[in-house]
Amino acid sequence: MENTKMALLNLNEAELTEFILSLGMKKFYGKQIYNWLHSKLVRNIHDMTNISLKDRNTLDETSYIPLLNIVNHQTSKIDGTEKFLFKLEDGNTIETVLLKHKDRNTVCVSTQVGCPVKCKFCATGASGYERNLTVHEILNQIYTIERRLRNKEQNVNNIVFMGMGEPFFNVDNLIKAIKILSDEKGLNISRRKITVSTSGVITGIERLLEEKMQVELAISLHAVFNEKRDELMPINKRYPLEDLFTVLQEYQKVSNRRITFEYILIKDFNVSQSDADMLADFVHEFDHALNLIPYNPVVENDFERPSEKKIERFYNYLKNDRKVNVIIRGEKGTDIDGACGQLRQRTVK
Repeated sequence: MENTKMALLNLNEAELTEFILSLGMKKFYGKQIYNWLHSKLVRNIHDMTNISLKDRNTLDETSYIPLLNIVNHQTSKIDGTEKFLFKLEDGNTIETVLLKHKDRNTVCVSTQVGCPVKCKFCATGASGYERNLTVHEILNQIYTIERRLRNKEQNVNNIVFMGMGEPFFNVDNLIKAIKILSDEKGLNISRRKITVSTSGVITGIERLLEEKMQVELAISLHAVFNEKRDELMPINKRYPLEDLFTVLQEYQKVSNRRITFEYILIKDFNVSQSDADMLADFVHEFDHALNLIPYNPVVENDFERPSEKKIERFYNYLKNDRKVNVIIRGEKGTDIDGACGQLRQRTVK
């Protein structure tokens, strides 16, 4: 049954203040409640101890603090990567991943239930698309994991919107969530530590420019010839490479952020000498990092992983001959399948 109360985590501070004023509460409560929600990460309205009992009762009658239900949790025995399956209020499920490093914790966040982009290599797209996530469903992926980390005297340090879905097809909720996450009154996560991964939705990148967001960008490239990219990623027909190239140049000029390019290596498809040269020419126009991801077969298609010799030759040519800032991802892997959603079949180094 749908909850008709106001979901408080969907509101920024200005909206929250307007809401509590509509309930006849004091204006300064807006700032205090916002702090409880987004800094202290309170789970229950009655835990807001500096709000009067009368006003807490009013809040409880008219609004609620949404939570996510963990229905499955796996931890990699190899590298400690944690994968969460969350159940939403409408019964749908989403995946979120906590990537652990020596000096930081990174949360890989979903923005949609499923994905409408339907990239040929991606298991998420093959599973269908349901809807966009709300702001609170985006935030609660991070907040749930942050609470667990605080119990270990740790915190979420980095956020990558690289889980289920195309973030820029949910751009309004994405931007609102980023603004709350980077708010000094909330978790205060620097936008330099927030990465948005996209299949190349130009209008979304343009929106970041309009909003002066200056987050990091990761581009699912995977082919540098339009004909090949059309086949692999149908969205390229709508946003072709030359247009993507132009908007990325503008974004880097304005944001001064390095751009990460993701490139899946597929046997007999995108690992030729001409592919390598065109790829090097493309990324050299940017302050860049290039991640090569050897393909992991999924049942939805007939693509294959190149031989290790071919992978090494492609990598060495880019690194040594073309001086590309390149690494191979997935060499050491994790024993959790699909550790970061948009590229569901990739493993995480």
